[in-house]
Amino acid sequence: MSEFAVAVAGLRTPAVVAGDGALAGPVPTPGPAGAEPAQAVRVWRRAQTRALEGFAAAAAFPWLEPWAGPRLSALTGAVEQARGAVARRVDPRELLTAACVAALPVPVGLRDGLPACAGSWGVDGEWLLLEAWMRWQSACAEGEARVADCVRAASAAVYEAFGRRRKARDEALDSVQRLITASIDQAWRLAEEEYAEPVHLVQMALPLLETEPFTGREHDPLTFWQAGVIAVHQRGIDWSSGRVTVAAPRAVSDLLLGG
Repeated sequence: MSEFAVAVAGLRTPAVVAGDGALAGPVPTPGPAGAEPAQAVRVWRRAQTRALEGFAAAAAFPWLEPWAGPRLSALTGAVEQARGAVARRVDPRELLTAACVAALPVPVGLRDGLPACAGSWGVDGEWLLLEAWMRWQSACAEGEARVADCVRAASAAVYEAFGRRRKARDEALDSVQRLITASIDQAWRLAEEEYAEPVHLVQMALPLLETEPFTGREHDPLTFWQAGVIAVHQRGIDWSSGRVTVAAPRAVSDLLLGG
């Protein structure tokens, strides 16, 4: 297929806006109001990718403007409705709390807080608590679950370390839970401080969805957390350059830019 054919393929049938964020045509429709946030993100990102590719095609072939212009206008409108569907399903306070979790320093002195039975765990207790905490922090940064629910990632570290052994496993899980609870309280305090500060204005390039060459599976370079931040805090988008402007608390913008 020629470069021209590839460039215009995504614009042959414009997306049609129908109702509350529903996109007809080749762009999948989001589910009802109670649909999973991840599904709404997928719909939005697919439409957004089509728009970015469409503007790139229009720039490469300027004489397409009379034909592509109305299609791009309809598509960007559909993208905005899909973004709104994501923003309504994502809690900005959870986004900020997750950013504050990512900013927490690695806990120290964990050996001092180990229970008396830690010697029977079969693994180094300090190492296990640190491994569990780091898995929790990483899961929070992904943003696919509430910060409090990400404790499941920490618990998984305990189950893997103990294997089939059950002796003292519950005590290890309790120790992990206490550590995570204390860290959540710390993150909440940081989040409250961030809410009192002015928002931070940043710009970033929007990555396109990627398709694996052999399996055809779709991959999003953005994590769910990153996509949620852009959907909630977007203040503008320059389609020609593919850059979005985001106004968010500093902890959020720092994490968004990889700081």
